[in-house]
Amino acid sequence: MTTAVPPYEGALPYDGSPLAPALVAARTKSLVLRFIWTSTAFLAIAGTLGLILRLNQGNVIAIDDNLWYAMMTAHGLGAFVAWAGFFLMGISFWVLLKCGFPLRTFVFAEATFWTMVIGTLGIVVTTLLAGFGGSWVFLYPIAFNSAGQWGDATTGVFSASVLFAGLSILAYCVAVLHTVISPAQQAEKDTFGQRLGLAFGFGFLSPSRFRTRRGKTPYPVLPLSVNALDMFLATLPFALLLVFQIIQSIDNDFSIDDVVAGNLLWAFGHPVVYLLLFPAAATYYYLIPRYAKRELVAGRAVAVAWLIALFMNVLVWAHHLYLQYPQDSTAQQTLNTIMQPTTYALVLPSALSLFSIAATIYRSDFEWNVASKFLVVGILSWLVAGLQGIVNATAYWQETIHNTMWIAGHLHNMAFLNMGMLIFGAMYAFLPELTGRRMYSERLGNIHLWGTVIGGYGWVTFQMIQGLMGAPRRWANWDLLDDSLITLTHVTLGFLVILVLAQLVFAYNLYKTLRSSPFEQAREVPAS
Repeated sequence: MTTAVPPYEGALPYDGSPLAPALVAARTKSLVLRFIWTSTAFLAIAGTLGLILRLNQGNVIAIDDNLWYAMMTAHGLGAFVAWAGFFLMGISFWVLLKCGFPLRTFVFAEATFWTMVIGTLGIVVTTLLAGFGGSWVFLYPIAFNSAGQWGDATTGVFSASVLFAGLSILAYCVAVLHTVISPAQQAEKDTFGQRLGLAFGFGFLSPSRFRTRRGKTPYPVLPLSVNALDMFLATLPFALLLVFQIIQSIDNDFSIDDVVAGNLLWAFGHPVVYLLLFPAAATYYYLIPRYAKRELVAGRAVAVAWLIALFMNVLVWAHHLYLQYPQDSTAQQTLNTIMQPTTYALVLPSALSLFSIAATIYRSDFEWNVASKFLVVGILSWLVAGLQGIVNATAYWQETIHNTMWIAGHLHNMAFLNMGMLIFGAMYAFLPELTGRRMYSERLGNIHLWGTVIGGYGWVTFQMIQGLMGAPRRWANWDLLDDSLITLTHVTLGFLVILVLAQLVFAYNLYKTLRSSPFEQAREVPAS
């Protein structure tokens, strides 16, 4: 097997770091491994909860309705933020280091880790033990209308726990911005303005004004910089909403307007999708050239796309409010008119990223192994989920698919089959260099790949079909629904079994890898 050469290896280490390069690399490696193992544990918990939810909807098992809603709340936050978001936040630090941008301080990176862990544990306690079942988006004021299933104190602790997860995101953003806007940019004019411009891609648009001794800023830095600034801004209104909920849990006379609350929620609720997608794009930008053995095919167009993302990402929250106002009101019509084109504009960064990645692979000496196969499947899923997103962003279609299983299918397609496949690919790619151990079996990795693809796509496809048939999402008891919906749920359960078995194969492969001696030759099962 040909050994791929990391495209930015020549930039490491950066001589201006206040810490010794070897110490920075070792501490970063240890930190990133903690992110990987902890987020993987959260995946196991969230995945188990998701399976139980689907078994209940298929009438295979029967659990209390409020327990179902509590599990749904924990599953949504656990899978989306505590697994996928948390993993990609951690792996960002490794990608930056490999691009020649070592962490300048570990304070914010450590704060990112511990606040997320504390917040996730609080969410588990308040949902699974105290019964909070307001859904992972807990649309205001549902958290205070529990029908006696949980108390205001539980709402307050839950809100504080989610606030800790928000603080984790803020700490992550500061850690990334502090790293990318640093002397590691190697700007010819080493000023803050020059570093800032280079981090956001101005060196591609005006190379004579924004010069760097690197030649140009590594492409993975662009989406990470955009993500860090956008998520910092988007998390603040959401944190304010959580503070309001904590106050109301203490003083019942305090309340806020539900429309204001909806805007505060979705100002974060949509950009948080890009907390996953943009670091995923950065990881693709780093790993695809590694396996293609050539530089990413990109240029000024990609820099323009990320500048568009920088501004549009924080302006599209209100497409989640297409049904918030009376449909014949001027406010709703104005909202729909503005939000559709701004949302469509966000297609550009994804489209250009997919084009540049595909062009990099095309006619290259691409190295096909388990890691690169997972990456390519993730890229294809990125395209599929993106096309679904265009449908979701169209106000007319929202009247049909809003709050149906179509949305659940889209979310799982985007989070698991796009970002999730990237996460698995990154684990196969980075774990050997992070642990000093080769993966135990390439063949088991391929079984994991195909089991995940077949099980995953079968699962989400039938979820979306159920949505088009009118099946509601966030709905515990399907006994009163059409029998055909229950039958399709049984079909999805068959695919979920395949998916779960594939993850067990991965767990075994991972266990055998970690049990092996450092740099031990991987054991290969002869191909049949």
